[in-house]
Amino acid sequence: MPLNQTNRLLYLTAAIAVLPLAGGCGLFPDRSLQYREEPLGEPLKVPEDLSRQSFESEYVIPEIRGDATVKQDGAFEIPRPPDLTGQIMEKNYQVSRSGDLSWLIVNDVPGRVWPAISDFLRDRGAEVAHDDPRAGIQQTAVLNLSARARDWIGIDGVEQERPLVLQVKVAHGVQSRSAEVQARLLAVEGNSSERLEWRENVDYPEREQSVLKDLADYLEANADTKTYSRVALDLPRDDRVSRDRESGETRALVLDLAFDRSWAEVNRALGGRELAVVDRNRSEGVWYLDLRTQEQRSRGWWLWSYQAEAEINAELRLQQGAEGYRLSIHPDEALAQSDRPLAILNSLYESLR
Repeated sequence: MPLNQTNRLLYLTAAIAVLPLAGGCGLFPDRSLQYREEPLGEPLKVPEDLSRQSFESEYVIPEIRGDATVKQDGAFEIPRPPDLTGQIMEKNYQVSRSGDLSWLIVNDVPGRVWPAISDFLRDRGAEVAHDDPRAGIQQTAVLNLSARARDWIGIDGVEQERPLVLQVKVAHGVQSRSAEVQARLLAVEGNSSERLEWRENVDYPEREQSVLKDLADYLEANADTKTYSRVALDLPRDDRVSRDRESGETRALVLDLAFDRSWAEVNRALGGRELAVVDRNRSEGVWYLDLRTQEQRSRGWWLWSYQAEAEINAELRLQQGAEGYRLSIHPDEALAQSDRPLAILNSLYESLR
């Protein structure tokens, strides 16, 4: 290699080696905290002829979640962004089941789903006798009176003498930016068209799941239909997952769901975590976990690296509490004083939300 080319290569190598040191010497100053010194802007002023209530539901400012950014010693800490990967659904229309309970998760707001359900029921020959968009419930007339509805639900033989109505309920999903749909087939006296209360118990699990699967296919086939319900858009959103905190730290998560739903939702959230679920016991509501990171479980070096056998060093327990089911983590002594169990619990909270 000519001498001048060798010199240029040496200069380039030296420059690259010096760059990391330049930041520490002040050549490239750290400006990541300068935003803290900027003055606060003026509050947004609403014109006198307008009201905040008219647009607050359209431009909602979410509540602050996560740990405080100022520690007890006064030191400032930038909060970690929430893990949103758990909120990405593989399908826009997904039917899940746990025990006898089935539900359809739609990757859309309830205001879009509500009118589509009405169209779906009419298309299947089921007349909508009652609808309450503020409660998110639609109820059909007696299905036995429609030949098309009987074929759809599968009413024949002896059951033709037992009148059935169908209720469909749409609500906000457990995860944000989603809607949840459930269905109930209910037996009525005679051909009564009385509006019934929504019931949590399930009498026809197989048929209700079939209805939801059919609805999922219908919604997917008609996904381009741009129809909204303003009233259904304002369905109240209850936070069904909250944190039980003490001294700023999360002690447990509280799930305002039935056990089947709670178990299924936690299983889904665990699927995206960087930890190994070694075993589970559904009857006891326990997951047996290996809280070590993938890096900590790695053995060997470079081409000879491998993952060590999983070990149980923590239990994740789902137990009945006063306000719902409590999800708590119980590590062994070696991990009890580390930040890992708390970080896992907070991460599960973000995924469940």
